[in-house]
Amino acid sequence: MNRNPIRSAALFLALLAAPGCAQSPAKQAEAGAAATAAGGASIDSLQARASRSRVKGSEQAPVTIIEVSDFQCPYCRQFTEQAYKQLDSAYIRPGKAKMVFISYPIPQHAEAWAATEAAYCAGAQDKFWPMHDRLFATQREWSGKGDPAALFARFATELRLDAAAYRTCVERDQMASMIVNDVMQASGAGITGTPTFIINGQRVVSGAAPFEEFRTSIEDVLAGRGAQPPAGAPQQQPAPPPPAPRP
Repeated sequence: MNRNPIRSAALFLALLAAPGCAQSPAKQAEAGAAATAAGGASIDSLQARASRSRVKGSEQAPVTIIEVSDFQCPYCRQFTEQAYKQLDSAYIRPGKAKMVFISYPIPQHAEAWAATEAAYCAGAQDKFWPMHDRLFATQREWSGKGDPAALFARFATELRLDAAAYRTCVERDQMASMIVNDVMQASGAGITGTPTFIINGQRVVSGAAPFEEFRTSIEDVLAGRGAQPPAGAPQQQPAPPPPAPRP
């Protein structure tokens, strides 16, 4: 039975505090130790940076917009080309709202996983949103065209990422558990389509809605007119889970 996305908004926020938690603590420690021994950052620290990078806007912003999206989804591209730019200008840059990206690559989109890896590996170098913008702007070039790895690597070079670190991140699937965790959280929230937006755990906007619909929802939330979460629903800002014990 599907759950109400509003009831599960806190799960997405908790996800940001615990990237990679789809792996067991032992597996995380093992992978992190192996990466560190090889002279690189641990997978935990890479995923933590990637998770921070996918939050756009001031941490003190009174409105949080959780976007559940798929890089290969044409409606997600439509949102990015239209309402997103207006949201960025009207609410995110002025510090009224922040946006959190949650990836939900559906199986029918064969290149969506690779695109998410490219974005999250760029995020590990604090370049999630530049890669996000590049991927959506060029979606028609790589969607349905087979292996897009070379094209995404070119984007990484154009964004002046550390090419070796980016290549290692992609080739070793260092963001895989983070993507799996995104999918599990979205599915558990009862989300079945992209894009879906949860605004302060009070309003849900589905599809490539026009900017005016977002503006109405955001202004209602800012004015205290948003529908309150159902009784017993988790609060929007849960305490982060305690750190997992390390062997």
